[in-house]
Amino acid sequence: MDRRSWYMPKESADALAAALEELHWSTRQPKHVIMATLLAVALEQLPAVEQRIKGQ
Repeated sequence: MDRRSWYMPKESADALAAALEELHWSTRQPKHVIMATLLAVALEQLPAVEQRIKGQ
């Protein structure tokens, strides 16, 4: 396990925390497993993420 720290808007942090809680209770999986999966899915979508960033 590792811990890192990044700043993000409060709204983003709140949405991430809500998604994490929802998935934790609906799947009964540990939160570190859910975070790893959320990040893996985001990383699979890097071109879409880049497009969204560039479009802002």
